[in-house]
Parts: sequence; structure tokens; C-alpha cells
Amino acid sequence: MKRNVLFVGQDENLGREFQAQASGPDDSWNIHFARSGEDGLALCIDNYYDAVIADATLPGMNGPEFLDAFMQQRPRAMRIVTSDLADIEGTMKCIGHAHHHILKPCGGANLYDALRQGLAAERWLPSEGAQSLISQMRHVPSPPDAYFRIVEESNSPRCSLEKIAGHVAEDPAVTAKVMQLANSAVFGLQLHIVHPTEAISFIGLETTKALVLLAHTFSAFDQIDVGDFSVDDLWSHSVRTGNLAQRIALLEDAPIEVVQGAFAAGLLHDIGKLLLAANDPGPFAKACRLAHQLHCNLWEVEARESSKLGHAELGAAILDIWGLPQPITEAIALHHCPWRDKQRTFNPVTAVHVANIFDHEAHPDLNVFLPPQVNGPYLKELHLEQRPDEWRLNLLQGQVAISR
Repeated sequence: MKRNVLFVGQDENLGREFQAQASGPDDSWNIHFARSGEDGLALCIDNYYDAVIADATLPGMNGPEFLDAFMQQRPRAMRIVTSDLADIEGTMKCIGHAHHHILKPCGGANLYDALRQGLAAERWLPSEGAQSLISQMRHVPSPPDAYFRIVEESNSPRCSLEKIAGHVAEDPAVTAKVMQLANSAVFGLQLHIVHPTEAISFIGLETTKALVLLAHTFSAFDQIDVGDFSVDDLWSHSVRTGNLAQRIALLEDAPIEVVQGAFAAGLLHDIGKLLLAANDPGPFAKACRLAHQLHCNLWEVEARESSKLGHAELGAAILDIWGLPQPITEAIALHHCPWRDKQRTFNPVTAVHVANIFDHEAHPDLNVFLPPQVNGPYLKELHLEQRPDEWRLNLLQGQVAISR
């Protein structure tokens, strides 16, 4: 049975590229095109659509307006929005209206992959609370140009580590963090790496991309002063969690994309705390104080006090705008509530959930106030209820080698 996809926008070249990807002999897709939101809604009258791909900027009505109207007619359809990097404000307005954001320039293959992944499983979607807070934030660093150059180069069939290293070197702060991670005890090997190319070869492209975003964001917010909140402690915790998440994935013999995604999501899982501390310092400081007073976790206070104060969801929403892959953003959004994940197999959500807890257990002096517990019912559903003790034992004994 063929699936119906509606492509709405005026980028004819992108539309043709997408059609070429989705029109192979083994594919079962009917593709309809509309240049405006009004034309797209008119097509919905007589057609059922499994998915829509719409540009954030449309003639007549903007992307969010079209997506909301489309959702009223086809609430179960997958919604993907595309937008130009230069129009970051317009992209932010689409938060909560689409399941996935893709930044242009992008190729038809990228759109097709996002569509197939999105239809394969239900996705996490930012709540109205996260959408409302994002629309009010004044301090949101745009991803550095170097990040998009690295992504573009890594997707090239002639990918060059030397070129990627050159893009990393454009930002001295990012370069320092990449070198620091490659030479750190995190990887459990005594190496002396002196060149970015060597560092990237060792830590891997996915880790490099995540680290560029992490270092850039930390650099933008390094002057934060909110009570006892420590940016330096958060950096250390983020790096350790990424390392542990990757090692847990290796212990489970997970596919390489899961291993890399676990590391990247672990590095970025608490980036929402920086955004809250910079943009909403009063309520964030209050939540930290309440966590101390109530002897509970920060995320539990966030859930009690306000639907707008979810650091995990907020961080994932921003990273989704920046175009990070779905498995990484979902692992970030759900690392405190993994039972909300629709997958019932080991994946980056599992790895980051457990890694975050393991690191809080080992470093109780960080910005948490009661070590969280591994969610037993969730792991039981995955038939992994016995694994945490084995993971701890193997990790403590250093039996897991970190692959390049």
C-alpha cells in the first residue's frame, strides 16, 4: 500500500531531489506538491496524507499557521518543517508545531531519511510549555558556522578529516575542548594527541559534532552566576555521562550508530540547564533551592512547579532546531523519563538514562541533590533488569575499551 506525502514550499529544486529519492522501484510513495499553505490545505480535502514536509516560510500563511491547520485535518500525520539557518527566529516559531526540523541547505536525501525515520516510530514532540519558554528566551546561542561545515563535510562522499579539523580550528575555545577530551582520562588510554585531525580520528565524527555544540554553548554561558549552580561541574558531568553512555552501549554490543548517538546525547543531555540558568535565572534558582530543601532531584521539582521548567525537554527542543538526529534529541528529552520512549529495545535513551544516574552516584557533590534511581520497570520491559549491576562491575573494572 502506497503512503501519501505532501510537500509544501517553493523550493522546486529541493522538491525534485526529494521526489527522486522517494520514487525508486522499491519505494511506495505518492508525492503531492503545493506551493502555498492554502494550496496544501485544499489538497487535504480530497486526500489522506501520512506526512507533510513544509517550509517555515510560505506565501499567504507562515509555516506554523499551515502546520496547525494541517494538524486539525490530519492529526495523525508526520509533520516535518524546513527552514533557512539565517531565519532562526522563524524556525523557533515552529517549535511544537512539527515533529522534526531540518535546516537548509539540505538535500532531498536528508528529507527522505527524516521522513522514513519519522514514520517508522512515534516521536517525542516538545510540549506547549517548552514552546512558550523558547519563544520568550533572549539568550539562545546560534550554532556556530563551523558546526554546519563539519556536518556538510562529514556527509560528503569525499569526507576529509583534515578539512573537518580546519573547521574545528576556526574556534579556539572549541579546539581546546576537543583536544582536552581526546587527551582526557575519559577514554582510559594514555595518549598525547597534539593535532585536531588526530583528535577527531580518535573521538569520532559524531562525538566531534556534539562537542562543537557543547563547547560553543558553554562558552556563550561561561559567566552564568545562579546560586550554587556550577558551569564547570556541569561540563565535567556532561563529558563523563557521554563516556559512560557509550561504554554501556558497547557492553550491549549495540550498532555503531547507537554507540555514537549515546555518546553525543550524553554530552548534550543537560544543555537545557544552561539555557534555563541564562534565560530564566530566578525560577531556575528557586527550583535548585527547592530540590535542596525537599531532598529530591531537580527534574522532579521542575515537574511539580511548572510545565515550562523542564531542562531535558528544553535542551532537546533547541537541539532539534539545530538539526541534530532524532535518536539524540529523544535521548536528551527522555533521559529522566525513559518509559515515555516508544521503542522497546536498547537505544541511546537507555544508555543516557543509566549513564546519568551512574555518574550522579559516583559524584554526589554535583548540581543534583539526591541520586536518582534507575527505572526498574522500564528496564524490565526491555528485559535488561539484571544488567545495571553487570554494567557497574564492568565499568568499574575498566573492561570496556572505547572504540574510535
